[in-house]
Amino acid sequence: MIHSRLQELIDALNVSVLEFARQLGERRGEKVYHILHGRLKPRYDTIEKILLAYPQVNADWLLRGEGLMFKQLNSPSAAITTEERLRNMEFLLFQLTERVSLLQETNDQLLVELRRLGGKL
Repeated sequence: MIHSRLQELIDALNVSVLEFARQLGERRGEKVYHILHGRLKPRYDTIEKILLAYPQVNADWLLRGEGLMFKQLNSPSAAITTEERLRNMEFLLFQLTERVSLLQETNDQLLVELRRLGGKL
């Protein structure tokens, strides 16, 4: 969900919610807090402000959760640091680990079901 990706972004940028909100032109952080807690969905202008304030952020990742959090080095507007690349890799590893865990659970459930069905035949 976009609010969880927004929290990941704030964490990765190592800024406070208030500092993040101020980078978007907000005087206070209330709107960002409401988005982070799922009470508001970010509007187009908010997404646009995020991408303008942080040009290294990958819009596909922010909007849909696809790709890396930060743009690749060969992108003209992306000044990505080694630390940001490491965060991207850690995040991808986390996602893969979660997927493997989910697949293992599904596999275990299917094995139980197969054994149960095999006993009825």
